[in-house]
Amino acid sequence: MGATIEWQSGDLGAAFKLAASSGRPLFLYWGAGWCPPCNRVKADIFGQPVFAQRMRSLLPFWLDGDAEGAQALAAQYKLRAYPTLVLYAPDGRELTRLPSELDGELFIEALDLALAATHTAAESLQAALQAGQAGARPLEPAEWSLLSLYSWDTDEGKLLPAAELPAVLARLAQACPAGDACARLHLHAQVAAAGRIDTGAAGGNAAASAAQAAAAIAAAADRLLAVFGDAKLARANMDILVNNGFNLVKWSGARQTELVQALDQAARRFATDTWLPLADRLIAVRLRMRLTRIGAPAAGIAELVRETVAVALAEVQEPSARHALVNTAASALNEAGLADEADALLLAELGASHAPYYFMLSLAAAARRRGDIPGTLGWYEKAWQASAGSATRLQWGTTYLVSVIDLTPEDQPRIEAAAQAMAQEIAATADAYQQRNRNQLQRLAGKLAMLTVPGPHAGALLRGLNANL
Repeated sequence: MGATIEWQSGDLGAAFKLAASSGRPLFLYWGAGWCPPCNRVKADIFGQPVFAQRMRSLLPFWLDGDAEGAQALAAQYKLRAYPTLVLYAPDGRELTRLPSELDGELFIEALDLALAATHTAAESLQAALQAGQAGARPLEPAEWSLLSLYSWDTDEGKLLPAAELPAVLARLAQACPAGDACARLHLHAQVAAAGRIDTGAAGGNAAASAAQAAAAIAAAADRLLAVFGDAKLARANMDILVNNGFNLVKWSGARQTELVQALDQAARRFATDTWLPLADRLIAVRLRMRLTRIGAPAAGIAELVRETVAVALAEVQEPSARHALVNTAASALNEAGLADEADALLLAELGASHAPYYFMLSLAAAARRRGDIPGTLGWYEKAWQASAGSATRLQWGTTYLVSVIDLTPEDQPRIEAAAQAMAQEIAATADAYQQRNRNQLQRLAGKLAMLTVPGPHAGALLRGLNANL
């Protein structure tokens, strides 16, 4: 990963001490070897010479989710989603969390902005929320940009409790004076509200409330059209548009047709932008595929997906980039109704992939969609047995056992065998009850509790989970 970068790993506390003594900011990467977005980051961001150049003046630290004690550290530093990218000041203060889905060029711009910032994202947020109060400090334009480029998806309550995110982001967007940062904040606010528009119309005069709601929806549509129609602005927000654009348009109200057409045009530009990695162009084609569900032109889209996948697979061979690409390609093929081709692609990649067990999960999901219970459980079991790393094995094993209980609750021998093996996995994992591991074990405990007459191993496993969760 980034051969020219001297990644630190192991003792994060020691790394913070080294950052302090050397006066260097610490750049933290939290990820896993099987995670497609992590592999995209490795290929498209960490693999860029300009990124390696920036890291020479920083202390880059790689916290692998499967490293010993990593899940406990993740709980301490509020890390969960893979990947999470955090920049710390030399004195250990968290400066900001950076969005991993930006393309390499835009990510470097965001990193440079964070390195030059005179305030942390938390400080800028506090000042922004105090706007209008006596003695409030006005934000500089760079601070608005820093907040707009904050990775709200991976905040994990560091700056805001999740329940407050939609309302606070809406306040930020409304308080933002003007410019591209404000457009991005409005997008964040709408995404946080699940694509819906906060009309602010509640109670009071019904006619006034209806007018207020209509005005809010119209203003939101105007903002979306301004982003979709501006090639530069759309490109700067491509990460949000390709991942959330469908929902933004789906909940847009009466102007949906206009917005679908505008977003489809933006997606067409992304798909033909040769400055973008092939995987990103494929994601844009997948967006076009999704938009056909709500009125975008459907003619030739399935064949376009097939052709784009073929071109990308022929050109992308670097392992990290290919792992991310194959995941996107299989998703795009499935959405285009080419499920058999998606399965064939995943099967063909198993032998060459550095993390074939991830693709086995996708094959299990495909079997489940077909109603193939033996195939579903077979692939989930293979994924578990093939997986590597303590946290991954624990989480994959949980997925298998939960699926067995869901699909064949009467198969007590299979449940008992899996429960016994899972107890061994848990006992061998030092931080089994921390962070991502804990989430999975909570899910497993709920499923085990649903068994009418649990066997001895399932019963013992449930008692152990209840005692520790």
